[in-house]
Amino acid sequence: MAISGPASKANSPSAWGLLRSKIPDEYRERFEYERLNVNTTRMFAFSLFIVVFQILLQIVNILFPQKLGDGMPVPLDFYISTSLGILIASIVFSLLLNRARKGSIKNRRLQAALVQTSLYLFSMMQLVFCTANILSNQGINSYFLFVVMFSMIPVLPRKQSLITILGGFLYIFILIIACNGLSGVAIDPITGASTTWTIRSLEIAFYADVRAVFFVVTGISIFVSLLLYNLYVTNFLKSIELEHQNANLEELIHERTLELEEKTHAAQIASRAKSRFLASMSHELRTPMNAIMGMARIVKSAKTPEKRELAADKIISASTYLLGILNDILDMSNIESGELSLESERFALKKSLLQVVDVFTQRASEKAQTFESNIETLEECAVIGDKLRVKQLLFNLLDNAIKYTPEDGSIKLLVKPSFEDEHRLELKFFVRDNGIGIAPEDIERLFVVFEQGKSDRMQHVGAGLGLAISKNLVNMMGGNLAVESVVGEGSTFSFTLSFEKATIDTDADALATVPDLSGRRILSAEDIETNRVIIEELLSETNASVEHAKDGLEAVKMFEDSPEGYYDIILLDLLMPHMDGFEAALTIRGLNRADAPKIPMYAISANAYPEDVQKSLDAGMNGHIAKPVDHTTLMRTLNKELGQ
Repeated sequence: MAISGPASKANSPSAWGLLRSKIPDEYRERFEYERLNVNTTRMFAFSLFIVVFQILLQIVNILFPQKLGDGMPVPLDFYISTSLGILIASIVFSLLLNRARKGSIKNRRLQAALVQTSLYLFSMMQLVFCTANILSNQGINSYFLFVVMFSMIPVLPRKQSLITILGGFLYIFILIIACNGLSGVAIDPITGASTTWTIRSLEIAFYADVRAVFFVVTGISIFVSLLLYNLYVTNFLKSIELEHQNANLEELIHERTLELEEKTHAAQIASRAKSRFLASMSHELRTPMNAIMGMARIVKSAKTPEKRELAADKIISASTYLLGILNDILDMSNIESGELSLESERFALKKSLLQVVDVFTQRASEKAQTFESNIETLEECAVIGDKLRVKQLLFNLLDNAIKYTPEDGSIKLLVKPSFEDEHRLELKFFVRDNGIGIAPEDIERLFVVFEQGKSDRMQHVGAGLGLAISKNLVNMMGGNLAVESVVGEGSTFSFTLSFEKATIDTDADALATVPDLSGRRILSAEDIETNRVIIEELLSETNASVEHAKDGLEAVKMFEDSPEGYYDIILLDLLMPHMDGFEAALTIRGLNRADAPKIPMYAISANAYPEDVQKSLDAGMNGHIAKPVDHTTLMRTLNKELGQ
């Protein structure tokens, strides 16, 4: 048994080591206090026992007076007076011990002295009786009560019990030897008659049975005394260990309770936030869907090209907005799961930023707002980074600025170099508006998922994801997104990004152009007819010949039945009946023909999570194109695989 817990020392000894060294210092005071209380209670009970015993003895002596026997050197009145003295002492000590037991005597030294005094007083009286018994040739019965008292009544330290019991044993043993053969004349105090007596204590005490009992009782008393003390110490140490375990358990339960309360509170907050998110998402999704469906009907019934073109533009705009919401949800999911990663590609920084400026210049003009930017003043520079995420970050911030700035308001996008050398470029971005502003208590919640600021002047609710995504993107790029705002005056969002400089990729624009794929054959596997029409239309600009399969099984058969080198590229949807895109790709790669291992294969799927992309690559595909299919991305892929 090892003591554990906050009160234990670094290297706690074993149970046997603790018994050998008694009690460690840090527990000694408490141990002595508890032992004193136990001894006080036990000696009080023992004193009551002696009181009752002596009273009964006196009654017996009165009712049945003892006569002197032959060879009685100790007069009867000695026993009577000694018994009366024990009775009086027992009564006094029982009263004092009872006060100590109830706490009236609070001084611990006085209480300990009282216990020790009563113990040794009773013991000495028993030794006196034992001496008188030996002198009266009546044996050593009182000695047995003496050793029992020291071995079983109090809990004394081992050394103290050992010395006392052995001392009593040696006293009686020496007394027996010294008195053996002693003779004299006893005078009867009543009749005055004289009697010659001789003590044969040695003969009596060392008669075989008596001798055995004498030694056995002494040995057992020593053993019992040591055993009781060790058991008491062991129980004390076990109680300490149990207290520590209970304390640790209570602390663990408290910690787990707090943890559970925190998780429950967090879950409740998340549940409320997601409920608000779903409510606002219903609005955000229905609004563009209403525009798409309404404008589609207008396209169908429009009688003039101008009206059809206007409706088509609105459909594209609403679809782009809807796609943005879905992308935000996907990005936030990837961020929370730790699966969002940044790309490292060369791109022309100024050109990319000007593309953002062009979009929001148009957006601001539609709302009669002023949009200002200093991007034109930046020098041409190529950097390495994630161009799409940088643009997404600016799109989110500028979109919010336009949403929450009233008509005739102004929005500014400012970019200032904060550090530049031949290898690195550090830019400070500012997005400012003079819109409704943000209350101080709402700023802390701006970057929390599904949370939004609140204002009576807000006309656009939104999904509550844009700023949370933006902050995470900035953090991933090594910066920090900060906000300063005054209600009614506007807001300024700022962040710093650092880029590694690079040479301009002159092939980038070429890869984005529509390639001429006359004479090339493309195998497309798609189970939904509408999507087959869209793929056909997107690829029609390339002059390539497109052949369609309705599922993965049909695509495998068409490839297997075609001559080697017949198809130049394969586009596979992932979720199809009979055989999905993953299995189809694995089957084609495993065919025993020369073009099977090397023909380019790309997944075209709405399943755009990182695990879906990785699963496509593991199935043997060359890449993954997310739906809705981006025209530029598709053209880049075709140029990369089939371009001249």
